[in-house]
Amino acid sequence: MPRDYRSFPRVFVAADLGPGAVVEIGRDAANHLINVLRLKEGGAAILFNGRDGAWLGRLAQAGKKGATLEIVLQSTQQTPASDLWLGFAPLKTGRLDYLVQKATEMGAGIIQPVITEFTQVRHLKPDKLEAYALEAAEQCEVLSLPRIEAEIGLRPLLAAWQS
Repeated sequence: MPRDYRSFPRVFVAADLGPGAVVEIGRDAANHLINVLRLKEGGAAILFNGRDGAWLGRLAQAGKKGATLEIVLQSTQQTPASDLWLGFAPLKTGRLDYLVQKATEMGAGIIQPVITEFTQVRHLKPDKLEAYALEAAEQCEVLSLPRIEAEIGLRPLLAAWQS
């Protein structure tokens, strides 16, 4: 990403991005941009969706239930998805966010929880893990979000690997 855009806030969106597109963002992202970061109409943000690269957008309309951004130009081409795989035995919940965040920052393509005999946390919430990864991607300028896989036992994982 060019140095000119590094200071702009980054927002993940699900919509397709392209020249001249208009993107609506939801209440949470709009609240963060408008109330927390104090972005005014006409202000700029970088949008990314994990498929189309990073795009510079201007805040066209700000409301309490959402906001609209107009796409101006592409600031960075999409990077290919990483083939780096991280398998881990879940830690205590308080450290799980840190692990997913650092794996995302390092460029992991797949994050795989592996349940072992002595794993303390048995049931993970995939939506929380995805939120941790998304937050890390927004902060560290990663364009491809890692895929969060479902939990798997160590023995079934090793058996699948050997075949």
